[in-house]
Amino acid sequence: MNGEFARGWRVVTAGTIGIAAGASSLFFYSQGVFLKPLAATYGWTRGEASLGPLVGTACAALMSIPMGRLVDRIGSGRVALGSLVALALSFAAMGAFIDSLTTFLLFTAALSLATSGSSPLPYTRLIIVAFERQRGLAVGIALAGTGLGAIIAPALLTPLVATQGWRAGYYALAGIAAVACLIVPLLLRGVASASVKSVPTPLAAIVRDRAFLAIGTPILLASAAVLGSVVHFVPLLTDGGMAPAKAGGIAAIIGLAAIVGRLLVGILLDRIAPAAVAIALFLVAASGALILALFGAAYAVVAALVLGLSVGAEGNLIAVLTARHFAASRYGQAYGALYALFLVGGALGPAVIGFLFDRTGGYQIPMFVAAGALAIASLAAFRLTRLSPISVSAPKS
Repeated sequence: MNGEFARGWRVVTAGTIGIAAGASSLFFYSQGVFLKPLAATYGWTRGEASLGPLVGTACAALMSIPMGRLVDRIGSGRVALGSLVALALSFAAMGAFIDSLTTFLLFTAALSLATSGSSPLPYTRLIIVAFERQRGLAVGIALAGTGLGAIIAPALLTPLVATQGWRAGYYALAGIAAVACLIVPLLLRGVASASVKSVPTPLAAIVRDRAFLAIGTPILLASAAVLGSVVHFVPLLTDGGMAPAKAGGIAAIIGLAAIVGRLLVGILLDRIAPAAVAIALFLVAASGALILALFGAAYAVVAALVLGLSVGAEGNLIAVLTARHFAASRYGQAYGALYALFLVGGALGPAVIGFLFDRTGGYQIPMFVAAGALAIASLAAFRLTRLSPISVSAPKS
């Protein structure tokens, strides 16, 4: 076994499991499954139901920067575990107490505010410390946990919700998060203390850094387009006449392809310029949105494969580019600020697509819009070619 992985396998494994069960994975990729059942139960429009992803992701974005500061101050382990416990409790509460659009949005907001530490932030912080030569691959393996969440959510929940109802779906999510609460601390025992602790840099200094805009602009555009498409993927298929169980199975392909994409992007980031990886990644994602716009459910499997290769791989880019262009003492805040942009895009994308659906009566125009946003993101990524790394070495613990 490679020396870095021999020393750091527990960090990578904990990251994979924690991210798979975290809000950025399990919660996000389950929202499309609940969208139509909740709307049918309470008479919401598709746009109103899409306010859930908007509110939830916006609240997570608000907490991303404070959470980055907290990770910089107290380390990753306690933040990650506390957020997983809060996530399990929040899922159970949503299953028990949602009874209107208002309560749905309130519980979604509360979950997102309380559980933002279950994002990749604390885990990538540990990996950046533990890995240098194979940092991209290690981050890619951990972030492949997002792909696991994308598999579990539609494949498990879609038939469960169809037969047992949406409340049972939320209880199932609570159980998965509770299991992760038991496993992750065991893996991080004696490891979390390796996190670099420091006094956070003022946020204004990070935002003024030219690297922040160069990284953040394409991330914002790409996350809005890709994550918006993913949230509406199952509704798009079922609107085309596909049975919910089959639609969930095809949507799970996104998760499988996402795992491959995370690993592939991680390997590429260790070998070629990150800017080239970003440009190619966003163009691949644009082709997936175009497939959905032009062919709809008829080519759902192809679209799922193409979207899956790129879905969430922005997380790889954020982690590696943050470590490459920001000092170790700034990692938590810089990652948190960039991840906030990623989440803002993830909040806007599903809502915009939902309301465009309401206005146009279908998903063709929304998917064309998503493809256009990804093309612009690819052009914006050319700015990354003009950035020079401040250090290519791992921060010392």
